[in-house]
Amino acid sequence: MALTSPRVMLRTRIGASSQVTDHTHIVVVNDNPEFLDVMADILHDHRYAATVIDGDRDNALELVQAAEPDGLIIDLRLGRDELHGWEVLQAIRRDPRLNELPTIICSGDIEGLDGLADTVAGMRRVATLQKPFSVDEMINLLQDVLERQRA
Repeated sequence: MALTSPRVMLRTRIGASSQVTDHTHIVVVNDNPEFLDVMADILHDHRYAATVIDGDRDNALELVQAAEPDGLIIDLRLGRDELHGWEVLQAIRRDPRLNELPTIICSGDIEGLDGLADTVAGMRRVATLQKPFSVDEMINLLQDVLERQRA
């Protein structure tokens, strides 16, 4: 499903593969449009369908739910002083359809990530990724959270 708004776009993969990426749709939520563009390109290049969502939008949660993702990459703060991305993630995890959505919490906020380390360690199918990161590091971590077993 393509979501229509200025900074929400759907990128679909081309070709077929026998990997987990065959039918894997990843949603990226971030407040930086350049980051969203780069992530969409990287995911597309690695044969993932990608939807990018501007995390500054008031309806980011609804857009994630409507996208029906197989995986999520979300910024911890989403351009705010508080941990807005964390709050959005908590709301997503309360949705019975998305409560075990494989997720990467991506941030340059080392203190914020460290403060959530114990909580994240107890969550199934969730990992953290500190910015800056390499493409290989992100793709390997994404593959890992996608392959983790459900409860």
